Amino acid sequence: MGPVRGGLTLTRFRRHLRLPLAGLLLALPVTARADGVCETERPEWSPADGPMTGLGELFHIATTLPGLGIIGAFTLALLGGRPIYFAVAALFSGIVALGLWYESLIDPTGLHEAARSEGCVGDYTPTVWTLVALCLIALGTFLWFRLRHPPA
Repeated sequence: MGPVRGGLTLTRFRRHLRLPLAGLLLALPVTARADGVCETERPEWSPADGPMTGLGELFHIATTLPGLGIIGAFTLALLGGRPIYFAVAALFSGIVALGLWYESLIDPTGLHEAARSEGCVGDYTPTVWTLVALCLIALGTFLWFRLRHPPA
C-alpha cells in the first residue's frame, strides 16, 4: 500500500521528513554565523547609518527583486483590471510574506538574529503585515470581480 491508500498520517509524514531536514540543516554553511554578517548580507550598510528600523526594512524589501515583482504585479493588476492579475498579485505577496515570517520566526541558521544584533537588519513585522494586507486586498478584489461577473 502506498501513502495514499495506507493513509499518510502526521506521524509518518514527520518520520519521512526528519532525515532530509537534518541533511539540509547540516549542509547549511556554519560560516553564516561568523562575525561580519552585515558585510556579506548587506554590504551597503555601515554602522554609521544606525540600526535598521522596521520601516527601513520595509523600504529595503520593496527595492529587492521580490519587492519589485510585487509592485509590478499590483501595477499590472490595477492597470489591467483582470481578476487573474489580482490573484497572481495576492499569491505572490502572500508567498513573500510567508517567507519573511518564516525567516524571522524560525531562523534555522541564526543568520537573521546575528544580523539584527549587529543592526543591519530590522524587524520584519511591518513588512509582513503590509504584505498580508496587500494580499487580502488583492484576494478580496479577485473574489469581488468573480462574484460580480461570474464566468460564463
